[in-house]
Amino acid sequence: MTTTTHTAPPQSGERSLTPQQASARAVSAIAALGLEADLAPVLDGDPGTWRCVLLRGGVPLRTGLGLGKGSRAEARAGALFEALEHQLSGVEGLAASEIRLASAHRVAGGPLGRDVAAALLAQAPDRPLGCLPYRSLDGGPDVDVPLFLSMPEYLRAEGEDLRRQAGDTYDYRSVGRYSVNNGWAAGVDPVEAAVHAINELIERDALSMLLIGSFLCEPARRIGVVDPATLPPGPAALLGFAGARTGRPVHLIDMTTDLGVPAYAAHQSAPPGQPARICGWGASLSREYAISRAVSELVQLHSTMGLREQYAHLLPEQRDDTGPYPGLRACYLSDFSAALATAEVRPFEPTAVPATPGGHLDQLLALLADHGFAVYRRDHHVTPDLAVVNVLVPGLERFMLVTDGQVVVPGERGLAAARGE
Repeated sequence: MTTTTHTAPPQSGERSLTPQQASARAVSAIAALGLEADLAPVLDGDPGTWRCVLLRGGVPLRTGLGLGKGSRAEARAGALFEALEHQLSGVEGLAASEIRLASAHRVAGGPLGRDVAAALLAQAPDRPLGCLPYRSLDGGPDVDVPLFLSMPEYLRAEGEDLRRQAGDTYDYRSVGRYSVNNGWAAGVDPVEAAVHAINELIERDALSMLLIGSFLCEPARRIGVVDPATLPPGPAALLGFAGARTGRPVHLIDMTTDLGVPAYAAHQSAPPGQPARICGWGASLSREYAISRAVSELVQLHSTMGLREQYAHLLPEQRDDTGPYPGLRACYLSDFSAALATAEVRPFEPTAVPATPGGHLDQLLALLADHGFAVYRRDHHVTPDLAVVNVLVPGLERFMLVTDGQVVVPGERGLAAARGE
């Protein structure tokens, strides 16, 4: 199929450079690390999908795979930065001397205790576990954050030597299923990266709340969908392309929560009994950009299906442990067919957004503070060309892990929603 060319939506102030300028920065950062980039299109067009594999001496790195989506220039830049993010957010390059050992019960009793995974630490023996220092972005005290919360590799065989060097002998079996690479992002500077990390956290919280409301509440909450006829030209053309490319209708589910940051799922139903996985998600202060990111991600997932076998060694293991739990099984399958039949159809309404990444960050921090959420950031890797950061917002949901087949439960935020509070 030949792709249709149209003007991609702007990045709505979330990036400080053009995609072409950002790509040049990423290439410079890759060279500074002594690496090479194997960059190629998977779907060469506007919109398109690109993939990047980082190599050292011609040998692909275990974690150096990145995928990019959007316009051709955005997809190229996105693939480069995601490859750098994946490579630099793992255990490679992290020194044992950076790791602090902290009491598990002290962590659970502090501000991180709002996170469902951190709260579980209080139910296990009080032993020290490996943490890294994170800086408060809202004027509060800094905190030590357990590595397992956002670095799954730390718990795997790849992290065994690092744990040993750091003296971390904690038994992670009770909390390991909650470990997820949440809140990581790469950009040309820490502010830009933090904006995208926070948007990812909000997006995954919104997906978690959508799943809880749809499959764990009695009765299920009615969902909202966007009326395609009301979309601006850019997202409308992108949505039409996605439907034509995949051969199936794409539904735009409004996942926006009480936080008020527009969040959307671009959803396609799967055959009965199979999980819906050709989907995309996006969150942004710009409603147009959030929708465009969600639809572009759906196109990316569809166009990269053939890569999964080729790069299986670079992708997380797929398994489903939800079978014995009907509610969790329904969340895993994410079958919204019945909900879509009775969904509330909503018109698209544009949002006014800041013009710079700094403006986006300020507004996001203010929104989160207004809802009682603290924000913590670690600048994991920063150079003149690149910033890879991790952001943690205790209390936002990570229940979306259920779609990976993990047996997890909602945190207090999700449980309150399930109770109708």
